[in-house]
Amino acid sequence: MALDKIYTLQTGVSLKVSTDTLQDLIVRDSNEKILPELGNIRCTSDLHDFLTVVVLKGANGLITRRQQWISKKNKANLIAARPVPFQDFCLFFWRNLDETDPDGDEWNRIIAADSFNQQLSMILHKLRAAVRNENHEPAMIENLNFGSI
Repeated sequence: MALDKIYTLQTGVSLKVSTDTLQDLIVRDSNEKILPELGNIRCTSDLHDFLTVVVLKGANGLITRRQQWISKKNKANLIAARPVPFQDFCLFFWRNLDETDPDGDEWNRIIAADSFNQQLSMILHKLRAAVRNENHEPAMIENLNFGSI
């Protein structure tokens, strides 16, 4: 799965893991001093707080299969194709129960894949370079386009 790209699960659920929140934070940071949120990102798992998941198709089926673990707020966001925090989305799936659930099994395999973690590592590297760049030169911020990862 590529960040900021649409991925379709075997069940027909189309979703995107978005870095929009992180990119917005970087743009805000380029106009100010280094924001504490950026300075506190130390490892790839810290990036999870800045990722969101948008379900573009198949939300109703996903909700039906996972309703026990989806809050009312997240249900409304899923139906409206609005972002759900990555951490919340991950909690929709329980590994020991997902052995027979295609959504959960596939989701857990995707986020455990080397390619997903490599993308997070590349983002972390780019963020560290931006934080070290005291002048926040415009070219540096433009190079943080995560869609090209």
